Amino acid sequence: IPFAFYNDSTDLAVSAAFVASGYFQPQLAMVGNAFVGSNETTSGFLLAKDYQVHNRLFADLKLLAGDFGEIDSYQNGNPAYPNERAGSNNSSENNYINTEGTDHFYRLNLRYVLPTGDGAKGPIHKYVVDRRGLLVPGHESGGREWNPFTSGRLIAESEFFYRKQDLDNNPNPFEPETMGVTLALEYDNSDFYKNPTSGSRQRIAISRDWGGLDDTAPWTSVEFEATKYFSFGATESALQRVLALNMWWADSPTWDSSSTVKGQQVFHRPPPFSGATLGGLDRHRGYATNRFNDRSGVFYAAEYRHMPDNNPFKSIPYVNTLRIPWWQWVVFAEVGRVHDEWDLSELHDDMKWGVGAGIRLDVEGVVVRLDVAKGEEEGQVQMFIGHTF
Repeated sequence: IPFAFYNDSTDLAVSAAFVASGYFQPQLAMVGNAFVGSNETTSGFLLAKDYQVHNRLFADLKLLAGDFGEIDSYQNGNPAYPNERAGSNNSSENNYINTEGTDHFYRLNLRYVLPTGDGAKGPIHKYVVDRRGLLVPGHESGGREWNPFTSGRLIAESEFFYRKQDLDNNPNPFEPETMGVTLALEYDNSDFYKNPTSGSRQRIAISRDWGGLDDTAPWTSVEFEATKYFSFGATESALQRVLALNMWWADSPTWDSSSTVKGQQVFHRPPPFSGATLGGLDRHRGYATNRFNDRSGVFYAAEYRHMPDNNPFKSIPYVNTLRIPWWQWVVFAEVGRVHDEWDLSELHDDMKWGVGAGIRLDVEGVVVRLDVAKGEEEGQVQMFIGHTF
């Protein structure tokens, strides 16, 4: 799928995306994307999802490598703001390092489906959908009572991650870099993992970087996320109407610890793109990527997802060669903030807000989304795959 776009990081860019599902294994989905920008930006992204390694063990692989003509990194170093911590809740939207450089991001996620609830019937749930892509009643994977032993799937995760930004003219002594492991337990009690209409999801995770790289110090981050889905049923003009609610809490308990690395005091804190961050693809879409980053963070969002009965993509030349059984329009509202200590009272005061709208499409078995959002600062356009929550 070829397309073009424009943003501050790439200027005018041309891109091509590749989407495939069912190759090699029936449940395996693959997404690839590459683009070239007029400011000499080049980037490539690859996702392989739900590869069955063995019986109940599945793997996801995410790879991103890019050479960007412009990167805005919300870390200290802007000489115009010597007494302000970049990325904090009350920091200026202009307090960032603007430079060019590379960004490499690799993640390998291993998931084990426990033999409980609907997972006891087998590691792969067989969803049956009709010609419109809607789940046929009786083939849900959860959404009944909240009980991991009788409904839904309980999943144990371990994710190995590495990311590094190599920024030109970075005034800080060390580049943002991290390597570690995330351990998580997720209870997915939604009816349909790809496009849920009822049920809920909960996930608790702990991430650890042991400081094994040359210029990094150890850090730890914990987070909790919960999502609830409410179906309002169909109407004469709508196939589905769903309200989705999401909450997310995060904290880095090692934040105030420090050690000496190459003669420099280095705090045991996640880099600006890890830990408690807000802004970007999933949380606070109206703000720049990782616009807010600190020790702790809270975030709340509500989305209304409306699936029209009419599908215009079936009558558009070339586009109609793709399998697009449904599309949605979405409106959403978000609030959240970060803080330099875990204080629930402070975290729920002076919160940043954002509102927006977007569309979602089921393209060849993969949900593709485009969101336009506005917060208290300049608005953003976000494009990615999958629902935000």
